[in-house]
Amino acid sequence: MTLFSRKLFLLPLLVAGGIVFSACNGKSTKEAADTFQQGYEDAQADGDNSDAKKPEWSVSGNKLTYGSHTYTMQGDFDKDYVSGGKAKVTFTNVPSDYDEFRTVYENLLGKTSYGVSAMLPMAFELWGRDHEVGKQCLTLITGGTCYNEIMRQLPDHMVPSDYAPAGDGYAQRCLPAATLEGATKENGYNPTMPYTVNMTIGMQNTWGEESEMLQANVYKLNIISGNAWSTPQRAVTVMLPWRGEQLYKVNNCSSLYVNIFVPRQDWNGLK
Repeated sequence: MTLFSRKLFLLPLLVAGGIVFSACNGKSTKEAADTFQQGYEDAQADGDNSDAKKPEWSVSGNKLTYGSHTYTMQGDFDKDYVSGGKAKVTFTNVPSDYDEFRTVYENLLGKTSYGVSAMLPMAFELWGRDHEVGKQCLTLITGGTCYNEIMRQLPDHMVPSDYAPAGDGYAQRCLPAATLEGATKENGYNPTMPYTVNMTIGMQNTWGEESEMLQANVYKLNIISGNAWSTPQRAVTVMLPWRGEQLYKVNNCSSLYVNIFVPRQDWNGLK
């Protein structure tokens, strides 16, 4: 089925089924319908060009450009412990698809402990948009039992269910935005642009520990959130395998997929 056909097929389903949004689940029904209409018109313009050329990308220092999207990372710590070490990752957009996500991971952000940590909100958001794409992304950047642990709990916190129907504060579609700079419960978790994930180094006595079970060195750092949780420092553990390609994998991030405070304004989604 072509891109045009798929979008044409989805339009009546959208109209027939309706859309339900809570304060944390996104924009109004009218705005969502307008967004879909724009996508439908884009599909008409695209026609059957399913083999469209992928965006070009390049890396220059600590910056990767993928089409019109840019990703940068900056930090003063790596494998060696640096007291008071800080880092941040800035990006203009959530990756459009798995190909972009993988390119960013393999060629820039996967090369540092803080880079891969900052990809978690990206992966969560992609899962919210398309579960299968999100699963691919999470599989790529996680190791050990981390993927299974995420998928055991993340859906319950982001998708309405019989236990937490649409509008219930337990199902929070805006969860991926909670760790981004400027996102607060008061402003509906709408972050400042470009998106920024701020991090600090963990404790020295656990930095770079060797794990025979994981066959890797393990590093624990903190993502600094706003006021989504009562504790702004959200721990993330990553590992660097002893064999194979030297890319970091997330080993534990359970502090990022527990419930956040209910937003007090509408969430506008992420670009």
